[in-house]
Amino acid sequence: DLTFIGNRLPDREARVEENIRRFWSGHLRLWRFLCSRFAILELADLRRAHFMAYIDFRLAAGAAPRGVNGDLRSFHGFMAFLQEQGLPVPQALFRIRCLKEPDSLPKFLTDSQVRSLRDDFEQRVDLADNSARLRDALLDRACFYLLWQSGLRRGEVEDLRLEDLDLEGCRLSVRRGKGLLDRTVYLTGSVVRVLRAYLPMRGTGPTDHVFLYRNQALSKDLIHGRLKSCGLRV
Repeated sequence: DLTFIGNRLPDREARVEENIRRFWSGHLRLWRFLCSRFAILELADLRRAHFMAYIDFRLAAGAAPRGVNGDLRSFHGFMAFLQEQGLPVPQALFRIRCLKEPDSLPKFLTDSQVRSLRDDFEQRVDLADNSARLRDALLDRACFYLLWQSGLRRGEVEDLRLEDLDLEGCRLSVRRGKGLLDRTVYLTGSVVRVLRAYLPMRGTGPTDHVFLYRNQALSKDLIHGRLKSCGLRV
């Protein structure tokens, strides 16, 4: 049911396909296990022991508690959907508990690590020996500065449009960000500088996205891959 799926996925253009794939991957993984291992034919056949076996199976395969809990929450959500449609869902299926997740430590870069990344992006701009390499280096640098000094999420950088920029006012608009809310982000002088340097080299394409790569909007893996490459270099 696409209505059910749509209500549970963030509707950002750069993430819809990825999130739909992730949703069904986790959702079908649990059902595939239950139906193949225990020959489940209807909801009344499900037992708590079946889910305990699934949890043991996933943990033995190296899955983290958070990943297992994601599968269980998808199952709970689907049971709630079936109940809303009038199907008889055993209440015991709603009492299957998720695993306790360990407290996660915050992850951050030190000031020296950030400076190393910045210096690498700046150096690649300075050393670019043709227009294509310069355009790519300016793109990488501008994306990095937006993530670093403006706090944009990766998908927000990918979805940024030309009409969202107000460089004279040192700000930009994020459309349908987290929680599908719009917000205004104020820009540092450094961010304005790198955007002004990139835009004349942007070129034309079939879309008004700020960032184009090979005349197309950025794919979901491009920023991630180029930041990872920079991290390995430094």
